[in-house]
Amino acid sequence: MFLRLVRLKLKEGAIWPLREYYEARVLPALDGTEGCLYAALLRPTADSAAGSFDSLTLWESAAHADAYVDCGLYDDLLDGADPFLAAATEWKADLSRLLPGQRPPLPDPEVETFPVEVARDPAGGTEVQALYLRIVDHRVEPARFQELKKTYEDAVAPALLETQGCIATYLVEGLRGKSQALSVTFWRDEASAVRYESSGRFDALASLLGPFLSGLYQWRLSLAPAGEERGLRGSDLSVSGFHVVAGRRLRSPKP
Repeated sequence: MFLRLVRLKLKEGAIWPLREYYEARVLPALDGTEGCLYAALLRPTADSAAGSFDSLTLWESAAHADAYVDCGLYDDLLDGADPFLAAATEWKADLSRLLPGQRPPLPDPEVETFPVEVARDPAGGTEVQALYLRIVDHRVEPARFQELKKTYEDAVAPALLETQGCIATYLVEGLRGKSQALSVTFWRDEASAVRYESSGRFDALASLLGPFLSGLYQWRLSLAPAGEERGLRGSDLSVSGFHVVAGRRLRSPKP
């Protein structure tokens, strides 16, 4: 499996028009695209991310995602979203050379891609609409990435799916290769994710991965005063939350 994330910056007041476009044009187009498993328009919960949105897609393979881009459909969908996207503060084009009535092109949004190392959905293929996503960024000791992956697959993922409100969980290799891993979890609602974190369950699962993390986190842990609990805590990891503005599962992965 393969995860693709397109970073968007919206004009003021364009949230709901973009949502309508995403539901009416983007989701049907992706539903007809071979290999696309899931698509969603996400709004970050962080106040610092105001006006920022992400389009997340899950693919059967990297080849399917590449074919989607190569066939021109991605560019077509992006062109259709132009009326909702914020203009760049600095245009790459020379404005003095534009013809009357011609506008400079919008810059392409940032695109991030991640190979999925572990994918877990509820047994029985229960179809539940996810309304909230949570992404935890782990900085990993590259030589221990496979150990982290095995621990996630054997212990962390099953425990997550036993947590009330957790619909699915994925471990993806980050942009930095095996020095970064992202845990992406899908939730029925934000309240379920908040309960999971406040209950201490997140801290307990994070501690299982502690031995495989980079020196940065180990250094943070070493700063704890003598006699205090030094287990890895949620505050030691980078956690991001996202509301699902529009999205749905398009098909199940092939067995």
